[in-house]
This record gives sequence, structure tokens and C-alpha cells, in this order.
Amino acid sequence: MNAVDERELRDRQSESQRGFYRAVASGSHGARLLELDGVQATIVPVREWFSIFNSVLFREPAELEGAHPTLAAEYEAAGVKAWTVWVPPDDRRAVSILESRGHLLDSTPMLFAAHIDALDLEPRVELELDPGPTWEVVGRINDHAHGVLEPWSMTAVFETMDDPASRLHVARQDGVPVAGLIAREHECDCYFWFVATVPEAQGSGVASELMRRALRDARERGCTTTSLESTKVAERMYAQLGYQPLGRYEMWELRSSG
Repeated sequence: MNAVDERELRDRQSESQRGFYRAVASGSHGARLLELDGVQATIVPVREWFSIFNSVLFREPAELEGAHPTLAAEYEAAGVKAWTVWVPPDDRRAVSILESRGHLLDSTPMLFAAHIDALDLEPRVELELDPGPTWEVVGRINDHAHGVLEPWSMTAVFETMDDPASRLHVARQDGVPVAGLIAREHECDCYFWFVATVPEAQGSGVASELMRRALRDARERGCTTTSLESTKVAERMYAQLGYQPLGRYEMWELRSSG
């Protein structure tokens, strides 16, 4: 992959990520979007301890530095106890700023992207598809996959979600939902989020097959690239699908001591 292709994929992922978090800002009661000179913050009080939903994206470190006092005050006023800043690969200036403000490194998801035409999307596993997947079902699958228990279900984040750009896909086994994902189409990029398989079905290839189906559908609607951020446990699956690793994000979290 040449530098121009890599830059295009990084830029598309960045814009898709911003678009998804803008949608999340209208997905639950009390949620909202804060925009400050290149800095975008999604505030989701219904899950005040889940920094993955209370996320900040920025374009330039100087803009992040200037916005930080306002971000901290807004999250505190909303009752949010943990929020995170997504730092793109190799941005050491932003890391220095966040360390000085008390943030701690929480996780390092890999940025993956690809041109859809470079992927082999031929079906490999027969799927039993849910004909009417919902945000709640996708959230419940992720709860089960990640061991999240009531009253902390991630479904609350999507209680009022209405995002026409997002396509939901759910696969079943014997009528029971076992894998799900969100495929959000933004400016010809198919951006994946919440890809998960319940423990009982992991290793069966159902999530990969669900992604291939979603990508075929997205390609028919004009998407030419695809992107996502991956936890370490899922990196092998995305690499096997043909995605290219483009460096690690760093998620720098500020968490209340209460």
C-alpha cells in the first residue's frame, strides 16, 4: 500500500468515526454532542462509567489543549465519571497534554482499513439472518460477548437511536441471536462498530461471514472502502478478512476516583 492510499484510508476512517459518534450523541436520553474548534465530544450520561461512549475526537493537539478545561467541566456537569480521548497513531504531543491533565492510557485499539475491492467477500458460512435486527438485539449480543451485566447493559446507549446511515446485521443459530454488528456508511466508507459473537458461537466464523455480507451490501450502495478499530483479541479475524493495520489508536481516559 502506498502512502497516498494509506492517507486516504486513515482520513476516511477518521470521518466515519466522527460520524458514528455524532449519531451516538442522539441515541439515548440526556446524550448530546459538544463541538469546539476541531474537537468533538459525545456526552452519554446514561452510562457515566463507560468511557467508550463518552469519547473525544480531535484534529490538532493545540485544539485539544485549548478545549480540555471545557471538556472536563461539561463531562462533570453531566455526571459522567469516565471519558476518553482517542489519540491517533504517533501523536505524541496530544499524549503529553493528556498525561499532564491526569489521563491514563486505557487501551490501544488497532486502526484497520481496506479498499473493499481488495477483499475476498465470497460466502463461506451459511447464515441464519435475523430479518428485523434492532439496536437492542445488537447491544444484547455485545453485553453477552463482553460479560456486561444488568443494570449496565449497553443497550441503554441506543434507546432512542435513529440513524439511517447505520445498517444492523444479526445472525442466529436455531433462532437465537449469536452475532451482530453495526455497519455505518459514510461518504463511501463502510465503518464497522459493535462486531461481536456470544461465547457459545465464537470460533464458528459467523461474525466474519456477517461482515462479508454487510460489505457486499455496502458495495452495492456505492461504498469503496471500509474501516474499523479493533481490540487485540479480534485483530486476527480482521487481518484474515484482508484488512490492513494502519497503527494503534491510544485511548487516554480520565476517570473519577469516586
